[in-house]
Amino acid sequence: MKKQVLTLLMASLLTGTAFAAPGTVTEKTQVLETTVYGAPQDGAVVDRINQLDETVYGNGFSGNSATLSKRVDSLYDSVEGSGTSISLREEMDALEYTYQNSINDGSLVERVEKMERSVNGRIANGPLKKRIISLKTKVYGSNVTLTNQVGTLASDHVFKVILNDAVSTKTSHEGDVIKFTVAENVMDGNVLLVPAGTVGSATITTLKKARSFGRNGALDITFDSVPAIDGTEFTAIQGDEAKEKTKGEIKAAGASIAGAVLLGPVGLVGGAFIKGKNIDYLAGSTVFIQPQDSVSIQGLVIGGDGLAHSDDELADAVTVPSTNTNESIVDDSADSPNNDVVGNDVDAEDTSEEDVEDTNDTVENVSQPIVVVKRN
Repeated sequence: MKKQVLTLLMASLLTGTAFAAPGTVTEKTQVLETTVYGAPQDGAVVDRINQLDETVYGNGFSGNSATLSKRVDSLYDSVEGSGTSISLREEMDALEYTYQNSINDGSLVERVEKMERSVNGRIANGPLKKRIISLKTKVYGSNVTLTNQVGTLASDHVFKVILNDAVSTKTSHEGDVIKFTVAENVMDGNVLLVPAGTVGSATITTLKKARSFGRNGALDITFDSVPAIDGTEFTAIQGDEAKEKTKGEIKAAGASIAGAVLLGPVGLVGGAFIKGKNIDYLAGSTVFIQPQDSVSIQGLVIGGDGLAHSDDELADAVTVPSTNTNESIVDDSADSPNNDVVGNDVDAEDTSEEDVEDTNDTVENVSQPIVVVKRN
């Protein structure tokens, strides 16, 4: 699990729940490899750390055992984040959010390559850190410094998710794990807590098939792993507020009232030969959920110059629509058919070291309005 230590300690104090961050060199190496490559790698730990150094920094040197701990700590702080520092993973989250208003699933290497194809027309060479700086310069206009800020997600905050897997009281079973995707950006004011596109997992905790005497199926799903932007995870449920919104979504989609049994069994009185209806949710079905308990998340400040501002300043913000008329659709469907990105035409040149220093070759953000913050 990718969890930032400061946020974990804060959440532990606020909720009384203790979380265990990776502590050993091996544990941290496995977390880093999962983030960077998508899965833990094989081989001696020292060789794996050397490979991570090469991938992230471009430093392919060999270190002795006395320096392994410091090296993996430095890598962990850079990739996963520590305290108030912005991690490379969060930098990538912010880039994707700004460029396409959602984030992509997958390893850090895959995500950087996907954005490079969209922005530059080709995949660049070099370490991830330099390539991310180059993308920031293209998307933002400069290598801006991002700011994180702790936000709160209340227990009655309802947000939309899409079920990635089909669920049915006829064929599914208690204990089945299903995947879902967060379908909208979850914010606390101007602080982004859970970006759209985040993939989590849920568990079927209660399941009853349709029975005689018109007894419909019953289904209860706990969304027990909702990843936040800081790497922490929280549990979400279908509380009263979420149930009402889900019911409205079902009706709007024209589904039968049997589908609403997800919100609680609907009893039908009938004879022994009158069988109730099962609950069938196809992959791609929309439901609403809310946090089981209020949760504090170290999110990213979105809008204006990327810095934290008081509520009074934000209230005076002016939205200026983009005036660029040369927008075009960049089709990246060959790599991920569900993640077409809207962007501007850019030069299909390699992101070399010189690109990192060049702030004139910019890409205007067309997926988000420009926000100007009035300041005295």
